[in-house]
Amino acid sequence: MPAAQSILSPVTDLFKSVRLTVALLLMLAATSILGTVIPQNKHASDYIQAFGEPLYRIFHILDLTDMYGSWWFILLIILLTLNITVCTVTRFRTTLKLSFGKGFKGFSSLPFQAEAAFERAPQDLEASVQTALSSRFSSTRRVESTDGIAFDAEKGRWSRMGADVVHAGILILLAGALVGSLFGYDGAVNVPEGESVDTIMLRNTNEKMPLGFTVRCNDFSISHYDTGSVKEYRSSLTVLEGDQEVLTRDIIVNKPLTYNGVTFYQSSYGSMGAKDFSFAFTEKATGKTVTQSVDIGETVSFAPGKTFTFDRYASNHAFSGRSVGEAAIGTLTEGGSSKEVVLLSRFSNFDKMRKGDWILSIAGHEHAYYTGLQVTYDPGVGLVYTGFLLMIAGCFVAFFTGHKKIRVTIAPAAQGSTVTVSGAAPKNKVWVTRYARQLLSGLG
Repeated sequence: MPAAQSILSPVTDLFKSVRLTVALLLMLAATSILGTVIPQNKHASDYIQAFGEPLYRIFHILDLTDMYGSWWFILLIILLTLNITVCTVTRFRTTLKLSFGKGFKGFSSLPFQAEAAFERAPQDLEASVQTALSSRFSSTRRVESTDGIAFDAEKGRWSRMGADVVHAGILILLAGALVGSLFGYDGAVNVPEGESVDTIMLRNTNEKMPLGFTVRCNDFSISHYDTGSVKEYRSSLTVLEGDQEVLTRDIIVNKPLTYNGVTFYQSSYGSMGAKDFSFAFTEKATGKTVTQSVDIGETVSFAPGKTFTFDRYASNHAFSGRSVGEAAIGTLTEGGSSKEVVLLSRFSNFDKMRKGDWILSIAGHEHAYYTGLQVTYDPGVGLVYTGFLLMIAGCFVAFFTGHKKIRVTIAPAAQGSTVTVSGAAPKNKVWVTRYARQLLSGLG
């Protein structure tokens, strides 16, 4: 046993060192700064464009593009966990004994706070002192002293546990971070309107991973400011287990949907083209207009001997070498001959240049969108919240409560009694002096 202790002693001394704690915290702080400067879990092309290929190779080798899931970051967390655990365990027995063991120690050496003389006899003051102390302190006792009668009182011994509660909170928080890093994931998926997905693409590996349930995008909508810039984009999502709808909710940026611990954030969107086209056919001679809805590939007759076939849609059509925006391209058949026509969304009179008897134009259409979702799963988030709450509670105990000890000595005097108050409150020395004076004034 002594040999084993001699081997373990240097290791224990290392892990209970405050210097190690400071060093680990500084390294974690530096890591957090790097994680802010270097975006995490992006595509390789993004890093090459931002930093160049040589730096990207260094980032990749050192796992700087996925720091919070890297082996060295997990090692830092484990070392800090061991450091805090050893520090807490080595002092916990002493702290526990001081907090909940036998009390009333060290009262004979408490520093002097205040003194006053009274005309009443010592026995007449005992009840008043006992009542005053019992109203403010959880533990009191009466003792005989060489100077007379003494009353000891103390409270807040348990406040010594504040640091240990903070340590416990940190350990639970670190455990939550480790659980999230090892067993959680971060991915993304694009869901077209009206369609469903049951897998996502992991950001760090680009591998597909099944969700275990299905998510459907019922609808996607965009609202704009008067200036034309995007004000808000919103997705209506439904979660399905098999064919059963279990949850439907609209999500926007900063208002996600969570199901079975998996959270879906609204992160992006994109256009998948246009849909629900309607076309206007206007007779030049009479001004008569016929409007019809036409799907891609469909042929409609808008006048005797005249038909229009909607062949295809172009999101960015080029005319004379210039972009003219969205276009519907079709075939106009009349008199046994066919001719390709291009109809532009931005220019309703574009077909006039054809100089035909009928002018064709796009009467209206809708856009089809997909919603871009960021998908995260962190099984350690409950532990992180618990640890955070424990840290707050421990800090409150450590900084806003404290151990307070008071000794009141009643000694006989030539004309009555002399009452002396000694006391200590390491975290609130002003309170001790103020309370001593209040106590004496209350006996007058």
